Amino acid sequence: MHAVYASLTALPGVVVGPDDANELADSLWAHATQEDGLEHVLVLAQSADRVDLILFLLEGSHPDPVRRVAALIRECYRASGTLPSKYEAPGEPVLDRLRPGAS
Repeated sequence: MHAVYASLTALPGVVVGPDDANELADSLWAHATQEDGLEHVLVLAQSADRVDLILFLLEGSHPDPVRRVAALIRECYRASGTLPSKYEAPGEPVLDRLRPGAS
């Protein structure tokens, strides 16, 4: 199983909380396909200006799980009527922050 960390930053003046985390988790499940291999989603609003996400993908479900997660988050963001009013647009993944030995 692959665990991929991501985060979304709130727009200036927006305070995020547990309901926002739940909304984001629901959106990810709604947009995930069987090919994504999404097994579990953990979304936490640990600070007032950011939500942290850990998405767990089945081993071998996608050749590049980090990019797959980034694409899924961008797709949710584009399709949502509320996410763009709360969060900065997600960008491309920052691949140079991977831990040594992490997959």
